[in-house]
Formats: sequence, C-alpha cells, structure tokens
Amino acid sequence: MNRKIPRILICILLLILLPVKISYANSINTQYIDIRLTKPIVQNNVINLGSDSGFLLFDLNNKDNSIGSISETSIKAVLGEDGINLVNSQNNIVFTLPKDGSVLISQNTLDNQLIKVEKDRYRDYIRLVSKNNEIFVINHVNLENYLYGVVPAEMPATFHIEALKAQAVASRSFALSNIKKHSAEGFNLCDTTHCQVYSGFEYERPSTNLAVDETKDIFAYYNGKVIEAIFHSTSSGFTEDSVNVWGGDLPYLKSVEDSFSSESPYSIWNFSININELNNNLVSSGINIGDLQGIEVIDATSTGKVNKVKIIGTKGEKTIGGTEFRNLVGATKFKSSWFSIKGGNANSSSSQVYVISGDTLKPQTIDTSKAYIIDGKEKKTVTRSTVNRAIGKDRVESIGEFYPVSSSEIVIEGKGFGHGVGMSQFGAKKMAELGYDFEEILKYYYTGIDVLPNN
Repeated sequence: MNRKIPRILICILLLILLPVKISYANSINTQYIDIRLTKPIVQNNVINLGSDSGFLLFDLNNKDNSIGSISETSIKAVLGEDGINLVNSQNNIVFTLPKDGSVLISQNTLDNQLIKVEKDRYRDYIRLVSKNNEIFVINHVNLENYLYGVVPAEMPATFHIEALKAQAVASRSFALSNIKKHSAEGFNLCDTTHCQVYSGFEYERPSTNLAVDETKDIFAYYNGKVIEAIFHSTSSGFTEDSVNVWGGDLPYLKSVEDSFSSESPYSIWNFSININELNNNLVSSGINIGDLQGIEVIDATSTGKVNKVKIIGTKGEKTIGGTEFRNLVGATKFKSSWFSIKGGNANSSSSQVYVISGDTLKPQTIDTSKAYIIDGKEKKTVTRSTVNRAIGKDRVESIGEFYPVSSSEIVIEGKGFGHGVGMSQFGAKKMAELGYDFEEILKYYYTGIDVLPNN
C-alpha cells in the first residue's frame, strides 16, 4: 500500500541529513571599536587637535550626515562646566560637545581621515568624554585600521611576512575576545600593554599593513568562539600553561615545546642588582625584613617558571610570588619569571655566612672555617637547591639553617621575555623563516584552534 510522506517530514529529514555548517562569529560587529588614547596626552583637561582640512562633527549613531563643521585646522578641546568646548586659535568657542562622547570628530575629507591628537595622528574618529574632571580621548576606529597601528607596535615590521600575519590574526582575535575589557569605563581597549600597544598612524609600516590586509576578517577560534590570543616576545624553550600564570585554565593556552625561540636575543640573559638597591625596593613595596641576607627559589612550574621566592633578612623572612619579585626588582631588565638567583659577587672572597636557628629569627654570622655546612643529604657541601644547616665542628651545637649571603650584589640569570603564554613572537619569526605559514604558526602555539574568516 502506497502512502504519501507528509511534506513536513521530508523537510525534517533533509535538515537532519544535510551537513551542518558551523557558524563562526557571524554576530560579531567588527566595524568600529573604541580605544582610549593615553600615550599622546600631555594634559588631562586641555587637548590639542589638528587636521589638514578642518573638522566634521557626527552623531555617534549616524555617521552619514554631519551635524557641524569647523574650518580651523588646529583647535583645542577644553573642559567646561556644561560640556567640552572646542576652541579656535582666537580662543573663541566654535562648538560645545556633550560630556558623554556622543559626538564624533573627524577630518573634513572622505578619504584617509586622520586626526592629530597632540603630536600623533589617528585614523577615523575621535570621541571626547568628560570623566572625573578630565577629558578621556577615545579613538573610534575601524577594527582593521586599529590593527594597522597595533601590529608594528607589537612585532618588529622587519619580521617575515608570515610571522606578521600570525601577529595580525592574534591581535585581531585578542581585540574581539577582550572587547568588553574597559566597557565599564566607556571604551573597549586602551593603548598600552594592559590590552595591546597601539601607536596609531605614525607607527604604520607597509609590511605590517600588508599583513593586516592579507588576513582581513580572519580570526582564531576554539569550539566556535574567538580565542584570547595571548602572545609574548620569547619563551624559555617551553611556552607556559595559562593556569600557571593567571590561574585561568584555557584549553588552547597549553604549554608547548618551543625550540624556535632559541635564537632570540632574549633567549638567555642576566643582570646584577646591588643589595642596597634591592633592600630599598623591598621597603618601598611594603616588605620590611631588615637587611637582606639571602634569597631562595622555593617553588617553580615544570617548565622552570618561578612561582615563589623566599627573601631572608635580619628581621625575618618573607615569601612572595615570582612575578611580584620580578616587578619589585624591575620588569624591564628582569625580562621573565624563568630565572635563578646567584648569591653574592662572583669576585667576593668572603668566608662569612648567615644562619637562622630554629628558635630565633635573628640570623647569626659565623666563619665557615669553624663550622660544617651540611645539606639535606648530610653532605659537607653548600648548595642553593636545598635547605642547609650549619653545625659547630665539635658536632654538638646546631647553629641553624643556612642561606647564602652576598657581599654587595646578587646576580639574576634568566631565559625568555614576557609571561610565556601563547604565541612566542620570536618563535613565530623563526617558524616563518623555516617555511611555516601564519596558520601553521598559530595552530602550533594555540592548541586545538581553527583559523577561519568571519563570514
């Protein structure tokens, strides 16, 4: 007996049998983002603006029709009681902006819109917002134009084009995944390392603009969601797991072996710091343990990143995080948290050590010629990797735990540059030089991702 299958059932069967296409980021609005500018700002309540052809004013929600124009090529934005006054060269107010940033300022031209903020130029539009008696300067900029000013600020423009393209996709993905980072403050991202370094039009280079253009609208995804594409300069030979740095366990930010970073100028480094200088830094950071007597690394990850450091002084001791120790010493010269500490001046001939007994926090100075230094394995050697003890040569009186002492300075030896999570930029450079393309580079450093256009 023949029966007709209802049309609705046929449609349902077709929907079940047809291959499903995953939609990646179709809902993402990539047109404009708001970047707070801090680097060019000289004063908080007076901002100098410039344009070669004058200015046009637009409503934030309607860029098609101008609501005003200014013929002057140089104006000042001055904070007033009722708004933000735009003042010409004769100190006359030519327009008063609302304090909420709902009016956009652009160059009076249709092409290559550039606005000068103090000495630097930026693409697209400028918004001015009054907050806490100061003017926030916000670049309302197309995402791709934003990347023109990010990529060369984050990666040398002389790097191989495939490395630059990898950086462009990483920076584009980072921007979208952090789009709400400063939303409570009225903008999306800032122009510093807190978000991504953004230097505007002045820093653009042909090679980095090309990298942005050739990866236009391409993002990195994990399970259909744009990833937080963290990156750093140079790894220590292994990238770091995000959970060991910030505590957030992201499946695409896992540790990978990274021999590609070995040729970086930051692969291995060292510096010395005077004990008095370090003492002053400790006190300035609220750590007052007296005169510094020794430092010991007491916890590290499997890749060698230092998690905890014990600092010993004449008034006691303090355990702090490896990153905190790096910051109080100085993050510019202290390039990463992969480090070891060498106590004392290499030229020192001092035979003095300090010991702390079990019943007092006040160290005692002893002459090593009159004591045995015994490590955890009962050997008469001094090591920095174990807690040591000093006892009198008569083996009767236990003097206490041993810590190395510097006569004048400590030496820090380290590897890598930056936090070590995600893509190594110098690793990407080497991979590109070896023939890997930008997609292969990204998939190497970000575990299990897809690299796809937003369409």
